[in-house]
Amino acid sequence: MVEMPNEVLTLLNSHEATKILATQAPDGGVHAVQLGSIMAPDARTIAFGAILMKHSGENLEKMKGDGALASVLVVKGKESYQVRGKVKDAHTSGPLFDKMNEELAKLKMSARCVWTIEPVEVWDQSASPKAGTKIA
Repeated sequence: MVEMPNEVLTLLNSHEATKILATQAPDGGVHAVQLGSIMAPDARTIAFGAILMKHSGENLEKMKGDGALASVLVVKGKESYQVRGKVKDAHTSGPLFDKMNEELAKLKMSARCVWTIEPVEVWDQSASPKAGTKIA
């Protein structure tokens, strides 16, 4: 496990940034979806709500059992980071679940659960000479 640098935390918690989750599909392919309900409550946790997430949720469940890594890409302008992490838990109650649904209620939505990912490595994928550099 690694701690995400501050610039990555800031971008993950930004409402203006685009966030993409990539999971491994049953056929071995990559399944990618945009995440609207995502937060980094601390430097060692990424959390996102499962609202319509059927295929991704199934993939995450299998990946958790297999120990496979999921990937979150966050982008704003030319700044971009990829966080690869271990699939942890699907929370259906507790402070994280309540906080996520409190935010989603403002948009008249709710999450069935809140998935968490523990960062294992972080890569700078920005449109700059630093692209492809492992930063954590």
